[in-house]
Amino acid sequence: MDNNLRTVALSEIRENPAALRSVNRQAESYLGLVDSMKEKGFLGAITVRESKDPETQESYLELVDGLHRFSAAKDAGLEEIGVDVTSLDDAEVLEGQIMMNIHKVETKPVEYSKALLRILAMNPMMTEAELATKLGKSASWISERLGLTKIDNTEIVGLINDGKICLANAYALAKLPPEEASSFVDSAMTLPTSEFVPSVNARVKEIRDAARQGKDAAPIEFQPVAHLQKVGEIKSALDNTSTIVALAKQSGISDVAGAIQLTLEWCLHLDPVSVEAQVAKNNERLAAKAEAAEKRKKDRAEKLAKKKQGEAADAANAVKELDEAKA
Repeated sequence: MDNNLRTVALSEIRENPAALRSVNRQAESYLGLVDSMKEKGFLGAITVRESKDPETQESYLELVDGLHRFSAAKDAGLEEIGVDVTSLDDAEVLEGQIMMNIHKVETKPVEYSKALLRILAMNPMMTEAELATKLGKSASWISERLGLTKIDNTEIVGLINDGKICLANAYALAKLPPEEASSFVDSAMTLPTSEFVPSVNARVKEIRDAARQGKDAAPIEFQPVAHLQKVGEIKSALDNTSTIVALAKQSGISDVAGAIQLTLEWCLHLDPVSVEAQVAKNNERLAAKAEAAEKRKKDRAEKLAKKKQGEAADAANAVKELDEAKA
């Protein structure tokens, strides 16, 4: 792999469309980088490779590593930047990005996992174990990471990428069939891994056992999820007990033991009002799921009908053309 350092105009560089990370131009760290470049200029070099536009055949430099520094240089008003020009093919670029981003928390987990999958697709002879060795990770780590690519629900992917679902829970969530994963989202966001993973594994076992018997697994019974009230809400309740008092009256509780029990339940979102809210949210989710399934069924029926109409029209035209030819 050949490398050479030089200074080039920013206008000669194009971003890599398959970049692993995006730039958050509002982040404090990024704004600090821009300010630093305005004051001191650009220090060091980004990595690029020579490329050619397939449509215009115009030669340009494509960014391999250094997206944040490249963007900051542009936002700082710089005209030139130091580059390290390297010779890499598409597979090597992707592999290089993985290596360079492996410890950068800004890389979104699911995007990272899809990039791993692309590396394997570009290198058909490479095994998961070999990829793990290249990255200095275990084979099980690679396997779990690749499992995230099975999640096609955009809402769930967003929650994982935003860190609202921890990776350990996300790995477990990926084991579930797509139609069931949404039912576990709240639990994935609120339960500790020690509780969530066993519950998912138990459900996966139920599904597999039912499949072996040629049956469908029994529907999931809704269970309210215990998760702590926000600290601010608890502090507010300490200053003003009206919320707990109203709950006690609504539940017909007048003894001290019952009031303590209810308060603890409220802290964990397990009081009657909180549970009712969770049930309502679950019912909404189920209704939306059923509606989406019905829509997909309707769309498939419409596509099939159009296809049959098209085939019938084609057949009629063929007969007509045959009759005209005979005439």
